[in-house]
Amino acid sequence: MLIYQFRADAAYYRTIIDRYYGQRTFMLRLPVQYGIIALAILGIFLGTRRSPSRASVGIAVGAALLLTAGMVAATKIGILHRFKRRADFGAETTLTVSREEITSSGRHAQGRWGWQAYPRSVRYPDGILLLRRGVIRWLPDAALQQGTPADATALVKSRTVMRERR
Repeated sequence: MLIYQFRADAAYYRTIIDRYYGQRTFMLRLPVQYGIIALAILGIFLGTRRSPSRASVGIAVGAALLLTAGMVAATKIGILHRFKRRADFGAETTLTVSREEITSSGRHAQGRWGWQAYPRSVRYPDGILLLRRGVIRWLPDAALQQGTPADATALVKSRTVMRERR
């Protein structure tokens, strides 16, 4: 059995957001998605010019990069604000992981899930991301109170389809 104890604060949720988008396929990562949109806008802008000068191309490329960075930041900030509205935001959480189930307890919420709730996982150097469509859970190695990262990897790997991410 593994026991994690952590504070579900802004740093915790920022890590979840980064790990979630970092494990997605290349085309589904935020910078790529928004970069495609920015490049389309760039193409439309340059396509309306008879013969764009180097300066206008440079300005348009710079604007596309800024637009991409701004949209990525705005998306991450929006998701973080949504997490901040949760009742358990900032609260100490204890998560117990066993071969049978995952249980969570905190000041405002209790939960129990069978492994079918998380059919996939991704092992990062600093923790494990449990996944199913629309739901994610982060198990940071630094929060382990009982068990080791190797124990966590072995247990989660035996119950989910695990990918390694370095």
